[in-house]
Amino acid sequence: MLSKKKITAILGKPFADHLDELIIDVGHLQFSRRSLIDKAGCANFIAARRIHKVFRRLGIETAAQLYRTDPFSLARVRGIGEAALYVAACLLDAEGYDVEVSWGWKASNVVKFSAFKHKAMTRAGKRKQEVA
Repeated sequence: MLSKKKITAILGKPFADHLDELIIDVGHLQFSRRSLIDKAGCANFIAARRIHKVFRRLGIETAAQLYRTDPFSLARVRGIGEAALYVAACLLDAEGYDVEVSWGWKASNVVKFSAFKHKAMTRAGKRKQEVA
């Protein structure tokens, strides 16, 4: 990644300062914008902020807790879409967890995200578990 000095010269000091502030900061899960790009390989900061709020609401503070959380718990939250789930998957991958193993994806899984989200919302509604 470019050095802070180069980023300051090209895009300005405010942007360079924002790269080093924490965007995900819950318990042991701490990622700045720069580390989210470097370690997790993800640069969607809006989705990262949304998933951060969900982590706080659900009490997820470590990658191990995220690993044990099923994707339906995240997907049934209003405002969480494929981009936010992708950020969560990148965080798991950055911490050394296998997303396919933890979330139970199969090679034959060809379900569209809209169908997945609908199923998650339906299951949550039946069980009165929807997180608003």
